[in-house]
Amino acid sequence: MEKYNNYIPTAEGVLRSFIVTVLMLLIFAVVMTFIEVNEYISSIFYIVTTILSIMYGAIYAAEKIKRKGWLVGIIVAIMYITILYMVSIISGNSFVIGADGIKRFALAIVVGSISGMIGVNL
Repeated sequence: MEKYNNYIPTAEGVLRSFIVTVLMLLIFAVVMTFIEVNEYISSIFYIVTTILSIMYGAIYAAEKIKRKGWLVGIIVAIMYITILYMVSIISGNSFVIGADGIKRFALAIVVGSISGMIGVNL
């Protein structure tokens, strides 16, 4: 029975990651209405948003589960990136897995793994 209780904190971690993402994107949208932001700054902001969101979700989930934080963090990161790409496809953006996509996926896994380890030890 304990095995099934691990799914809920993981799903909550992913949900919390998306809440952080939405809040940060709303703040960025407000800033963009007043200031002209170039594409380079936008790209950096999206990467930082992704990293912070995955960190928060992985730490939350690993803290609740209390074991195998690296694995929990990786699962949260994979679920987050997968859902993010699915939403991107549904919204009509072209979906091409190139070098940038692979780098972001690898970065998400590394960040999720480290954050999960941190979350277990909190």
